[in-house]
Amino acid sequence: MADSSLLSVIGIRVETTPGVRNAPDPLLDLITVADLKPTIDGQTVDIREFTGSIHRPGPKVVGKTLTITGRVLLRGPGGATPPAADAWAPGRIMRAAGMSEVIVSTAIPAAPEAVGAGGTTTAVALGSTASSTVDLYKAKMILLSALGVGKAGLTMIRSNDGTKLAQIAETAGTALSTGNWQLIKQLAYVLSPATPPTLSADVWIGKRKISGVGMAVSSFKLNAPTSGRDSQDVPSYEFTITGDISADADDSSAPTPPAGLAVPPFRDGKLWIANKQLGGSSLSVDFGAQVGYPPNPNKKSGNDSAQLTETTRTVDLTLNQTSLTNWDHVAAADGQGYYPIFALWGLGIGNLFSLFISDARFNYRSPDNSGAFVTNTGQAYVDGVDRTVALVIGFPDTF
Repeated sequence: MADSSLLSVIGIRVETTPGVRNAPDPLLDLITVADLKPTIDGQTVDIREFTGSIHRPGPKVVGKTLTITGRVLLRGPGGATPPAADAWAPGRIMRAAGMSEVIVSTAIPAAPEAVGAGGTTTAVALGSTASSTVDLYKAKMILLSALGVGKAGLTMIRSNDGTKLAQIAETAGTALSTGNWQLIKQLAYVLSPATPPTLSADVWIGKRKISGVGMAVSSFKLNAPTSGRDSQDVPSYEFTITGDISADADDSSAPTPPAGLAVPPFRDGKLWIANKQLGGSSLSVDFGAQVGYPPNPNKKSGNDSAQLTETTRTVDLTLNQTSLTNWDHVAAADGQGYYPIFALWGLGIGNLFSLFISDARFNYRSPDNSGAFVTNTGQAYVDGVDRTVALVIGFPDTF
């Protein structure tokens, strides 16, 4: 009987030592993935031997590599508090893409505290218990009661200085000089200059199990499409991991991945671009990942484990056209300054997301009148490498 393609699942684990397999547990390390596809690529060399005729032999096959692609829909781990370090399996691929896992397991401060004096519409003076360490709270989700209740009160911190003044990613209606502040419990994946880990993977396709080792991210993209009447996609990340095959065998007992929570659509939330509240149909961050394989004849594959060697972060935005009085994106591109991009959506505690860019530099944008409404499309670039891109899952006390 032919194998069903629906019997496809992947398990992922972080390797302690690059290239040393850390076998995924078929119960604890599974990820529910859409569009899952493993590819075994043969390594060939065309030696072009002479045969005494016009017919040459084919290339020589000298090895093989494993590439796995897929799309992970963004659904949170749920619960009242963030999971322990390395416990949320979808976060492992983000770590391999060059993002560090940051866990705030207890709110800071434990109870909401009054804001200080000196706030503006885009900055808040944190209260007396806040730290004065510069940028300690960068890329953290903060609850500001002056902004509203529930999701409306949540925003992201771009930076904080030694006076405890924190710049935020949106613009309040009035100066933030009243109300309370609190960094809620959160699980965050933030861009980091640290060396990313490699992964071990098991992928079941029908009744076959292919195991990979020393796998690095070779492409990674965060997507936050608006889900509305004319567009029904949901937030996700797309990935490709590449490495070596450690085993390839028959396995008639493919495990079942966890069902998980409902996937929150990107609506009933927030979209702020350069501190302007705008509408649009899509937001994505492509890491432009590149991978390399250090040659090593001591290894069976002829190389050390794959390494993520480079990322170039590009933000793509399709926005509704707005007046230049509201947002002068031409001036923003002219000046090549840095601006925040902030999206927020969710369905409940532990299933609440923010996609955040602290400092984006805009290219020029073009109008598009091919649809019923005029939009403008264009890119922005992320130059910084320390917490300038973040995917944050919030665990507020109430929702």
